[in-house]
Amino acid sequence: MTIADDSNGHRAFALPGARLQYGPDKLVDVEHIDLVLEPDLDARRLDGVCTTAVRAYDEPVSRVTLSAVDLHVSRVERDGKPLAFATKDGSLDIWFEPALIPGERCAFVVTYHVIDPRAGLFFIAPTPEYPDKVAHAWTQSQDENARYWFPCFDYPHQKQTTTTTIRVPKGTFALGNGELVARNDDATHSTYSYRQDVPHSTYLMTLVVGPFVEVDQGTAGERMVPVRYYVLPGREADGERSFANTPRMIACFEEFIGTPYPYARYSQIAVSDFIFGGMENTSATTQTDRTLHDAVAHLDFSSDPLVSHELAHQWFGDLLTCRDWAHAWLNEGFATYFECVWREADLGYDEYLYDVFGCVSRYLDEDAQRYRRPIVCNRFRDPIELFDRHLYEKGGAVLHMLRGTLGDERFRRSIRHYVAQNARRNVETIDLIRAIEEATGRNVRGFFDQWVFRAGHPVLEVSVAWDAQRKAATVTIDQQQKVDDEHPAYAFDIDLGFCERLDAVPRANHGSGVLEGERRVRVRVERAHETITIPLESEPKLVRVDPGAFVLASVTYKLGAEFAAAALQSDPDPVARIRAARTLAKEGSQRARAALADAFAHDPFWGVLEEVATALGATKAPWAKAILLGALGHAHPKVRRAVAAALGNFRDAEVATALLRPATGDASYFVRAAALASLGKTRDSRAFDVLAGAIVARSWNGIVEGGAARGLAEFADPRSVDALIAATRLGRDEGLRRAAVAALARCGELLDGERTRIVERTIELLDDPMFLVQLAAIAATESLEDARVLATLDRLAVSGVDGRVRRDAMEAAIRVREAQKIPAQVSALRSDLDSLREDHRKLQEKIETLSRP
Repeated sequence: MTIADDSNGHRAFALPGARLQYGPDKLVDVEHIDLVLEPDLDARRLDGVCTTAVRAYDEPVSRVTLSAVDLHVSRVERDGKPLAFATKDGSLDIWFEPALIPGERCAFVVTYHVIDPRAGLFFIAPTPEYPDKVAHAWTQSQDENARYWFPCFDYPHQKQTTTTTIRVPKGTFALGNGELVARNDDATHSTYSYRQDVPHSTYLMTLVVGPFVEVDQGTAGERMVPVRYYVLPGREADGERSFANTPRMIACFEEFIGTPYPYARYSQIAVSDFIFGGMENTSATTQTDRTLHDAVAHLDFSSDPLVSHELAHQWFGDLLTCRDWAHAWLNEGFATYFECVWREADLGYDEYLYDVFGCVSRYLDEDAQRYRRPIVCNRFRDPIELFDRHLYEKGGAVLHMLRGTLGDERFRRSIRHYVAQNARRNVETIDLIRAIEEATGRNVRGFFDQWVFRAGHPVLEVSVAWDAQRKAATVTIDQQQKVDDEHPAYAFDIDLGFCERLDAVPRANHGSGVLEGERRVRVRVERAHETITIPLESEPKLVRVDPGAFVLASVTYKLGAEFAAAALQSDPDPVARIRAARTLAKEGSQRARAALADAFAHDPFWGVLEEVATALGATKAPWAKAILLGALGHAHPKVRRAVAAALGNFRDAEVATALLRPATGDASYFVRAAALASLGKTRDSRAFDVLAGAIVARSWNGIVEGGAARGLAEFADPRSVDALIAATRLGRDEGLRRAAVAALARCGELLDGERTRIVERTIELLDDPMFLVQLAAIAATESLEDARVLATLDRLAVSGVDGRVRRDAMEAAIRVREAQKIPAQVSALRSDLDSLREDHRKLQEKIETLSRP
């Protein structure tokens, strides 16, 4: 499929078989669900009794249909009397005789069991390859997988209170939603009873059982809510590093949102082999145990983004829940933005804005490389397809832009009003729009039409010129995306600032604030080409474009070396410094080089230096290599990581020598991994033995070994293939296995003679029992572009259990088929172009060497 949604070549989001999706009708309102559950870890079985209390709406109801996939239903009763029922095609039909009359309440009881379900409920146990795994079980119900472990109306527009009673062998802990109201022990078993009094959707219901250790974090928030986390034995210290900030996050979010944490307790439980990062089950978040980390990882890794995201969902997603999946950005976009809110509260505005910048960057990458769609979109095959960078990152970036549009005070007032008005309800985007209008009087419907309901974004090129004769600065803003009657230019306000000196300090407490002596103007952009002329008394030393980076766009500066150097040196906004650095790296003048080198000595923020390093690496210029080599010992590990990665663009012995030390001796796992990957790119003769030794080591989550795998792939030696295939075997760390799959695909691109066995191993991994390894294998097939993978991809696109597998497999199959249509001459030309680029780089380096005094 090669359909694009505009002439710029963006792929359509909807795949073959996608259709417009709307929520189902509701014949009854579910008021309460009571679950009595007994899991058997050895038998991989769950026995359950589900009592559902409903009230009929405005017409007689003779039959209800519940979602129930692979559940073995033995009995359905009402008031102790059997009801007729039938199971078919993932549904449970129940008949009422006589029919329920409008407004009538009833409770029906379903007795059932399920054995080793395909989805929804996962049993973890030791295996020959992983004998140290601890037996436990957990559920994952989003998007519509509650139906795999209890019968229900499995759609987010239905919310109800719940009670859960779980019987487990003594010594086993059980977690459910809400307050733990009772625990009873007999000679052999313990029974845990939970009550959730605030209505919630079925996809937020949870069951986790296993020998977990409880850690009490005290109480938090206005209502002094108990806070707990649970880990498997021996991970208590790792859990403290991961979850320690949770009570402070609760207080932070309560203050921002204006609504106290809404549930009786907050628990986090870390489980093995989880298929997401975390899941915001109401009051009882499930987290992947891969976020638990040791003291070395803690140098430059934090669980706070994950923890704050899932905590924010307790308001945005749980208390307020999207009515339809099309509006799921009201869950995920808000939770992503509140990662940034916590970052600002904990680490400051630079960290906040760099987090937003990362959101925009990841969205732009998906838009360019994968597909384009509006944030609100209801044409899909499976709801899980919507859970992408548009939903999360673009959704979060829209909220940042809304903050800039409204101003901090109005923005916060709007969020508070939105939550207060819609607590315990299902919401759509119009509910947010109305809340903003009610709270501020501002009509934001045009804003939402552009940034939420329209696909895409502006692509801006910004240039600045000074006219000494007229004493005026001219700022030109060009929208370079397609603009025509069907794709009008974006309309937005943007702030411009002009400073006569470079030593000013912000008046506000963050980088978007007005500087002393700064002339700040807000202008309206409505056309594809806008020229703004600002009279000034003298030529500005610093020009600030969109302080706070509020406009959601792809932005390129064309400021000239002097203005860009001034911005890199003096603009308090980290995104402005990053954009200036990119301009300078491309410009490459002596002034630009000096400013970039100076940044490593004086810029206080690691995020700016990370991007400076990346920009320098992209130039592949000898002068950039010299700056990077000088920065390889920077004090901040995230800067060292970026520098090591950037040095991978330079294939020479000097770089290899410099990389050997961090590759084997840096304190940070991540720096070692980046250095190993870049060392392989140098193809230095010393690299192979270092990489081969590193890939069989053991580090947290296989981080270092994964870097070695990437390095072995880039080394482009047939010996690498054996090491990489071995690294994909069951028994190795999941993180390493995923990295090794991608590395094998890269070897397949570089080593034609090894291609057949690489393809054969990748096809085997398409059915790997580890879900994330399976996804990595699907991604690898896109890089390989080999027709032999198509039969397996086509099968997974139809029969894969998880919607992400089905989606990714179909996308991969489409791209592989497209690759088969590219003439061989085009592939040869691409190879020749790569060779010419490398020859040009070497020639440039020789010229610079000869020109040195």
